[in-house]
Amino acid sequence: EIEVEVRPDWAPLASERFKELVQSGFYNDARFFRVLPGYVAQFGIAADPKLNKEWMFCEKNCRALPDEPRTEHNKRGTLSFASSGKNSRQTQVFINLGNNDGPPNFLDAQNFVPFARVVRGMDDTVKQLNNEYGLVESVSGGLAGGVNQGKAAYYGAEYLDATFPKLSIIRGAKIR
Repeated sequence: EIEVEVRPDWAPLASERFKELVQSGFYNDARFFRVLPGYVAQFGIAADPKLNKEWMFCEKNCRALPDEPRTEHNKRGTLSFASSGKNSRQTQVFINLGNNDGPPNFLDAQNFVPFARVVRGMDDTVKQLNNEYGLVESVSGGLAGGVNQGKAAYYGAEYLDATFPKLSIIRGAKIR
C-alpha cells in the first residue's frame, strides 16, 4: 500500500486534477507501466478505455492542465504529472524514485511540477514495483522496449494483461 499526501500549496491545479481522477475511479486497476529504478515509476493510463477516451484523447474536450509554477523540487518520493510539452498535463503521473531535480535528469528545469509526496510505502511497496518492462538501451544506443502508451490507452487492461502480464497494478485509489 502506498499513501500519498496531496499538497495544493505546491501546485493547486495538479492537486485538484489528481483528486478528481481518484474520485472518478480513473486510477483503479491502472498499471505502473514505466518503472525505471532510481528514476521514476509512472502510472496514469486507465484500465478502462472509455475513461482514457474521456480524459486523454482531445477530440472535443481536451482536459489538459495549464502549466503552473514549480514551488518544490523533484526529490525522491514526490509525485509530478508527466507532460509532452507546454500545457499538456492530463492523467499520467510519476513517483520520483530518486532526486531528479538536478543532474543527470534535470526534471526541475523541464518544469515538472511536484504536487504530492509519498508518506507511506516508499521503502517497501514502491521498491517492489515490477520494472522488467521498462526501457532498455538498444544495440544502436537508443532506448527500446516498454509499453506502447497509445495501445494501452486505446485497449486498456486487455492490451496490458495480454502483453505485459506482470505489471504492478493499483487495486484502488481513494481520498481520505
